[in-house]
Amino acid sequence: MTHTTFSILGDSISTFAGFVPAENELFYPKEGVDVTKVEQTWWHLLAKRCHLDLIMNESYSGSRISRTGLRPITSSFLDEKRQARLSGDLIIVFGGTNDWGQADLPVTKEVFIQAYEELVTTMLEHHRASKLYFCTPLQRTDRALNQVNIHNWTQLELAAAIRAIVGKHSGAHLIDLAAYPISEGDGMLADNLHPTKKGMEVLSHLVQEGLGLQ
Repeated sequence: MTHTTFSILGDSISTFAGFVPAENELFYPKEGVDVTKVEQTWWHLLAKRCHLDLIMNESYSGSRISRTGLRPITSSFLDEKRQARLSGDLIIVFGGTNDWGQADLPVTKEVFIQAYEELVTTMLEHHRASKLYFCTPLQRTDRALNQVNIHNWTQLELAAAIRAIVGKHSGAHLIDLAAYPISEGDGMLADNLHPTKKGMEVLSHLVQEGLGLQ
């Protein structure tokens, strides 16, 4: 039986030491966070449960959709080298929270929308052999959903922007992770942003549901 293959284009939430390109910054494993083994990551749980083969995990901690922020410009989801590593039957794109919420100057809503539109358009053009799935970011609990960042836009607007852009493009599929309610103290997030072991388990099921896999 041939397994379905997949790649991930992600940020810190999808990293794990030894499973992303060597130059990419990592978050997991991290002291004080109970995700200590790769088997506890959302993507490993998903792959095992749904019999998927991971070809490439192109995840980079702190990376943004847009070419902004303090990380190298090559960490952007739009970077050609990052894009070139992706292949497989499915490509899962899971980012955007750093554009909105990073301490070092988040971007304006207009810059984000422009960057995400470019991301979807170029990926549809360059990855025609793959089915593309774009995820809205998980809710984060360091700020309320309707609380604005320094550029006066909210997490709700971040998710709405991604939904609108993905919805405009046939061939682009949405996984609406932002629709799942997360609240401080529910055990889902270790630091109001990064999933715990429990959070990873829930996330893996949300992605599975979004992919329509049994």
